Amino acid sequence: MGQTNKTSPCVGICSIDPKSNLCSGCLRSSHEIAIWPQIDNKKALEIMKEIKTRSHKEINSNL
Repeated sequence: MGQTNKTSPCVGICSIDPKSNLCSGCLRSSHEIAIWPQIDNKKALEIMKEIKTRSHKEINSNL
């Protein structure tokens, strides 16, 4: 069976904060962004749940 396309959390604001290693737009780490095309839907959902627990405060506090 083929895998359905997963939706990316990318919002088009792509800038990795060097201190937190998170994208200021989607809050994924640079590693998560890099592996996104290869991961399965289960892993993508795990990352999406993790993103919900992250806060833009983590990035904004580093500015």
